[in-house]
Amino acid sequence: MTNLIFLTNRSKLRILFFMLIALFAMGNHPLWAADQSSSSPKDDIAPSAAVNSSDGVQAREPQFPFQAPQVGPLIKQFYPSDVERRTTAFIPLSTAQLSQLTPIVMPSGEERWIRVDLSEQTAVAYEGVRPLRAFIISSGLPDSPTVTGRFRIRVKVPSQTMSGGSGSLYYYLPNVQWVQYFYEDYGFHGTYWHNDFGRPHSHGCINMTNADAQWLFDWAGPEWDGSKWQKISNANDGTLVIVHD
Repeated sequence: MTNLIFLTNRSKLRILFFMLIALFAMGNHPLWAADQSSSSPKDDIAPSAAVNSSDGVQAREPQFPFQAPQVGPLIKQFYPSDVERRTTAFIPLSTAQLSQLTPIVMPSGEERWIRVDLSEQTAVAYEGVRPLRAFIISSGLPDSPTVTGRFRIRVKVPSQTMSGGSGSLYYYLPNVQWVQYFYEDYGFHGTYWHNDFGRPHSHGCINMTNADAQWLFDWAGPEWDGSKWQKISNANDGTLVIVHD
């Protein structure tokens, strides 16, 4: 029994001895120091937010949603859930930003005019030769293409009901806003029933967002005097519209 107790105590001493050695070794490099050295500032940044800048300084991307001030090309953020605030407008800072448009003969002597490039689904408002504002639009579908040529806006109406077609092509659209007709039933107008600008969608008209259609309505002639139907006159002529492929 005495030998057993002695051996047991000796084992305990051996264990205590090794524990002291281990604690001494850890004193030169404690566990908490190892934990700190294994981490870095980057670990505190989400992978999508970590950016390595050229000077080696850690940068952060802004958290979404991010709305930076826009100088161009966008004028303001696109609001898909708010019909009245949607816009596709942008300010061309130079003619180079419109280099993808089909070349045309620029009109002379026109203070204000509008071009619609159907191949690029883009409308541009000009003052002389300077592009003032551009819009992504939706023109007529292949079965109901938008007319091409040179026209003038001939009548304006701030809102109306549009209907037509038959069978599966029948449509009834109340409160279509900021309508400007330039040839027969072809015109610019606001759109609330789709948000897919940049692709043909219409029965021939130029679909724009409500905000963009209102801007064009206020900018282009004839100047609206508040009447329900604003028609052109000798003293209040319509703005030139050039529609091309």
